[in-house]
Amino acid sequence: MNDDYNDWERCGDFGGGGNVGVPGGLDGFANVGNSGGSGGFANVGNSGGSGGFGNVGNPGGANRFSAPNVPSASRLTAEDRAALQKAAATYRSTFLIFALLFLTGLAVAPSLAERIALAINRGAEQAKLEAAREFLAANPSAVGEARIPYVAKLAAPSVVGVKTNRFERTFFGGVAQAEGQGSGVIVDADGFVVTNFHVICENGRLVDGVELVLSDGRTVSNGITLIGFDEALDVAVLKIEEPNLTPIAWGDSDALEVGDAVIALGNPYGLAQTVTQGIVSAKERFVLNENGVATQEFLQTDAAINPGNSGGALVDERGELVGINTAIYGERYQGISFALPSARVREVYEEIARSYRANYGR
Repeated sequence: MNDDYNDWERCGDFGGGGNVGVPGGLDGFANVGNSGGSGGFANVGNSGGSGGFGNVGNPGGANRFSAPNVPSASRLTAEDRAALQKAAATYRSTFLIFALLFLTGLAVAPSLAERIALAINRGAEQAKLEAAREFLAANPSAVGEARIPYVAKLAAPSVVGVKTNRFERTFFGGVAQAEGQGSGVIVDADGFVVTNFHVICENGRLVDGVELVLSDGRTVSNGITLIGFDEALDVAVLKIEEPNLTPIAWGDSDALEVGDAVIALGNPYGLAQTVTQGIVSAKERFVLNENGVATQEFLQTDAAINPGNSGGALVDERGELVGINTAIYGERYQGISFALPSARVREVYEEIARSYRANYGR
């Protein structure tokens, strides 16, 4: 190799790098104006001893490290070693306990926070319900706008949203999921919920999944049982296993008069706890089948009903259930809505509930 090639960047002795104009020692590196000792490093103005490190202004001794306050292992007694081992074991145990508590807290915190939030919601809802009962009891003559908010608070805890899923085969062999919306009414503290049969049955078959959303925010997707239905009347009864349920009081639809005020509560378009007001427009509206036989009896109202209201509550001015909202006239609300009378629904419900309790004892 030509020695003149990049001569200004040439290396010093073997294994060392020399700065400009200064040779590097064997296996060492020399700073400006200094020579590195064998196997050592030299700082500015100092020489590194063999195998040592030199601090500024001081030579480093051979193989020496400054480590004050560290006792020599050879000077520890058996008692000292035992004490150190015990302290280390205690530290490890304490650390593991705190780590376990921390991880447990991370796992439990979301569930605990959710339970606290639900308890707060339920408490606030029950407080409103009790206030409504007290107002209505103390003001029996209150009507119209002064009465409606309290009637709504009285009935709202009993109304649930119903979400349904159904899986269908596509043209290309895949699976498509269709979602539906509806409403339901809690009629017994043991978890009996009345809704329309068509809410949980589409095109002649039951949906693949049902989820209920309670008024206090609870979501129920497990432990839902269809315990009976009357397809002709369009009534179905579900059973859920949940505590702290608020059932609605049954009213007498036969005692209603045309012109009586009614309130509809439900889940139109998934908009939970929607309240609309109207009057009884007509009674005994019958639906006839192709043979001219009456299959259903409806109450007609002008309370606004939309898709998702099906299965929800129609209540009177006492907040009692007088109907199950079921249908509208036409494709969209036009001021003509229909509800199954509570007297007919109650007959079917009590038969279904009685049979269920006889078979399962609850």
